[in-house]
Amino acid sequence: MNDQSIAHYLRAIGLLTLLLSGTAVVLFFVESHEFWAIRLLVAAAICSLFLGFLTVVKKQNSASLPVEILNQLESYSSPEFQDKSTLNLVHWQDPHSQGWNTIVEEIRTFQALTALEARIDEKLSDHQSSDDTAVLDSLAEGVGVTDLNGHFTFVNSAFKAILNTEDTKLLNSSILDVLPSEISPKILDAIARSIPVTFESHTRTDEGTVFFRWSRRPRLDQHCEPNGHVWLIRDITQQKLAEKMREEFVSMATHELRTPLANINAYAETLTMADDIDIEQQKEFYNIIQSEATRLARFVDELLDISRMEAGSMSINCRITELDRLLKEICDKIQPEMNRKELDFSIEIPPKLPQIEVDKDAIVAALVNLLGNAVKYTPEGGNVCFTVLVEDNEIQFKVQDSGIGIAEEELPHVFEKFFRSDDGRVRGVNGSGLGLAFSHEVARLHQGRIDVSSELNQGSTFSLVLPLKIGVEA
Repeated sequence: MNDQSIAHYLRAIGLLTLLLSGTAVVLFFVESHEFWAIRLLVAAAICSLFLGFLTVVKKQNSASLPVEILNQLESYSSPEFQDKSTLNLVHWQDPHSQGWNTIVEEIRTFQALTALEARIDEKLSDHQSSDDTAVLDSLAEGVGVTDLNGHFTFVNSAFKAILNTEDTKLLNSSILDVLPSEISPKILDAIARSIPVTFESHTRTDEGTVFFRWSRRPRLDQHCEPNGHVWLIRDITQQKLAEKMREEFVSMATHELRTPLANINAYAETLTMADDIDIEQQKEFYNIIQSEATRLARFVDELLDISRMEAGSMSINCRITELDRLLKEICDKIQPEMNRKELDFSIEIPPKLPQIEVDKDAIVAALVNLLGNAVKYTPEGGNVCFTVLVEDNEIQFKVQDSGIGIAEEELPHVFEKFFRSDDGRVRGVNGSGLGLAFSHEVARLHQGRIDVSSELNQGSTFSLVLPLKIGVEA
């Protein structure tokens, strides 16, 4: 190796050292790049060792390098030299050989650190990908990812379940293969133009109509450029049913308020304007006005109860209550309605009744609701039986009727707010869809329950079950 070659190496390695050092300094001031800056400093240090080694060689030009080192340097500087990990230690004892061995050890350490970092990054990447997949699979909302051509690259478990399709089949298909057929041309145009879009669809099944809400947003890379799309699909069937029941409730509430108000106004106007109404007829009119006013008050109370339930602020005030007095109050409230429809109303009560710790007004309202429903949906001449049982540290209030009954598929929904049966006989009877929801909430607040059994056209049985010793729920 002559002086000209050494000078050439000195200039090249010096420039490389300055470049690596400058880049490292810049990266130190960039967030999340400190590790790369350290790596570049290590590389610069190795280059500095090379620079120092060659400087010594230049100053000691009279001494010759071992042939083994010269051959490795010639190969290392060759453009065709690709494998930089093949530098070897030499076994000479001169200063040049010792300096060379130091440089080789530094390079090997740097290479080992680089390989270790690559393995760590690979493991962390695999772990992160596994965690992300687990999180997405735990969502109830379907998540799918498509590339710019609309082909799926990922779907979570909910996406497959909602579409009732296998993973492998989805990953080999396009989004156009799974979109519902009733999508409007306007939505298809938005999808084709890769802009954010949200739309709804429905599918008819054996259990009824199922509604879905679809949403698509662009997926951006690290440079904020779109490289695909994220699709979300959600089952909104219950939400649609709730909206339908609320609309029906508003219609029903309008009727429930307007009818008694019209009656009150008509009879009050008759009493005011007529001069020749006898006493008995006046009493009848006053009774009708009072009855309609009571009907209005009861409906307003139901509205207030449902408002408190939805706000989560409904509470109870439990006190020791004489059970016989509570039952008498219930029967007094419901007996006129039984008489009006000429129903056979039987009461079965044990000879000795215990005291119970309850919110008397709430329990009375809940049981009047159950008995009131029995009256509403039992044809004239039918029978209603009200039974009280005390056993196993529980007290059970059972209301059994011979009414129209409830279809099996509707039983799970009877305690939902605003729910009313699709049976035409039910639709023909005024009701808010709130009574059973209120009674169910009262039972829950008392740490009890309501059981129901029914057979269509054969009648229903509702049982309010309460523990005899109550720990009031906060």
